[in-house]
Formats: sequence, structure tokens, C-alpha cells
Amino acid sequence: MEDTVYLAPLHGFTDFLFRNVYLKHFQGIDYVVSPFISLTHGTKISVKKVKDLLLENNIGVSVIPQILGNEAELFIQFANFLEQWGYESINWNLGCPVKGIVNKKRGSGLLPYPDEIRRFLEKVIPEISQKLSVKIRLGYYSPDEIYRLIPVINDFPIDFVCIHPRIGTQMYEGNIYHDVFGSIINDFNAKLIYNGDITDIDVFNSLKTKYTSINNWMIGRSVFYNPVLPMQIKGSYNSLKNSLFEDYIFDLYNALFTHKTETMAVNKIKDFWVFVSKRYFQEEKAFEIIAHSSSKKEIFDNTRYIFNEFESRY
Repeated sequence: MEDTVYLAPLHGFTDFLFRNVYLKHFQGIDYVVSPFISLTHGTKISVKKVKDLLLENNIGVSVIPQILGNEAELFIQFANFLEQWGYESINWNLGCPVKGIVNKKRGSGLLPYPDEIRRFLEKVIPEISQKLSVKIRLGYYSPDEIYRLIPVINDFPIDFVCIHPRIGTQMYEGNIYHDVFGSIINDFNAKLIYNGDITDIDVFNSLKTKYTSINNWMIGRSVFYNPVLPMQIKGSYNSLKNSLFEDYIFDLYNALFTHKTETMAVNKIKDFWVFVSKRYFQEEKAFEIIAHSSSKKEIFDNTRYIFNEFESRY
């Protein structure tokens, strides 16, 4: 069975501007889970709030909208709003580890409370037309929380479960709990997607050998510095020519400068280079050069300098 690759929802990064540029240059991504739309008490559903999901911004892209929230009524309202655009699948974010979100029992902050998750699903699933999936971690305080969560998820017709095998308190660092993940992969009724630290094809092959029953994978940060990884996973690409990578990055720049003010675009490009710099052996130096850029001209000139002078890992 061929592997299926999902693009991870990286808030502030994988919006439609990035997706359209990336998918113009590279293949291999089968589905995109959008960065989360946050729903809190008093949220007004409007086209402006869901610009990232407008159909004209996602032509030829299989997008699964992701929702962050713990109020069933708001979730249902938003799902019904998305129905008008033909979205047939939506994802519930139970993985975000950011403190301000966790403290309000949202994202991974809800994982220690399986009874509340059950009550939420009991209300939501009968009232929406879309297939519902969840993106989770093994827990927030402890990976053992997953053992209490599995029976809850299995009691509902969940489309897929995407698991990042860390806990919320780790944020995005520290060891992955491969022992716990390995012990549960056959316990879910729903399809399972693995998400976490798939940085290159060697890492993927190691995971594929370890988890032979998994054929669904989610990748995120690696597409910024190793964008052919989805194609490598599918066995259709070996290496990336520097010229293609450069075209990809400059197209992304042009999209950002077209849709944002110069200052906003420059700052966003600096954010991207936290990830893009990992392409180079002189990672810290590359990031430092971009970080000291203060204008569109400096961004382009300094990027060309890095492309010409620095050695790529990939």
C-alpha cells in the first residue's frame, strides 16, 4: 500500500500563501490540514476569519480545516458554516501545547479530561455532516493519559487519529515516547497517522521499519528546508537541485511581499528561516544573516548570498 502524506497545520506558517507556492513546485502531499481556526466564547463566524479556507485560495488542494476549541455549540456552528463550501472533513485540535491555550482546557490541555472529550463528541458528531478527525498527543502531563483516551475515541466514528508521540509539557522538544506509541498503534478503531520529527528520508525509513502497520504520515517543518521529502517518501525523488529550492523560496518571498506590508513580510520571512536555515551546515550563521535583514532588498540580497556561499545538507 502506498504511503499517504499529510501536511501538518503549523499556525502562522502553512497558510494558503505557503501552500500554493509549495504545491506549485513540489508534489507528494496528499492532504493538507489547515492551521487551526480558534473558536472561543463570543466568536463571530465571518469570511474574514476563514480567509485561509476560501475556495479561491485553495484551488486543487485537498484541505481539511482544523478547529481549536472546547465549546460544542461553537464547533457545530462553524462546521455548518464550512458545509456551504463543500468541506467534507474537519479536524479537532487536541494537540496544541501553548500555555495560553492549555490553561483554558483547549488543545492538549483537554487531554487529561477524557470525560469532557466524550461529552464534546456526544454533542458534536450527531449535529455535523462532515467526517471528524482528531489530532492529539499522548497526553499533557503524562503519556499514560492516552490509555484513558483510547476507549473514548473508539466509541465514536472518528475518521482518523493523528498522534504526535510527545506530551504537551514537552512542547516540540525532547524524546518521543516510541515505547508508548508502539504499544497503542493497534488499539484504535480509526486510521492512525504518525506525526513527529520526520526530518529526512532516513528518519522516515527508520519509522517505517519500526511501525510496519502505518501507511499515513504527517510532516511539517521539514518541508521548509527539505521540500522533496514527501516525494522521497513515495519513492519518486532522490535529491533536490539547489536551483529548484531557490525558485521555491523566492516565489514564497514574492507571495508574502504581494499580500503583506514590507515590514510584515520581512518579519514573516525571518520566522520561516528558523526552519529554512536547517538546510545548511552553517545553520546558525545562515539564520543570523537573515535575522539582521531589515528591508525587502536586504532579504533578497542576503538570501542570494546564502544560496551562493553556504553548503546544503540536502
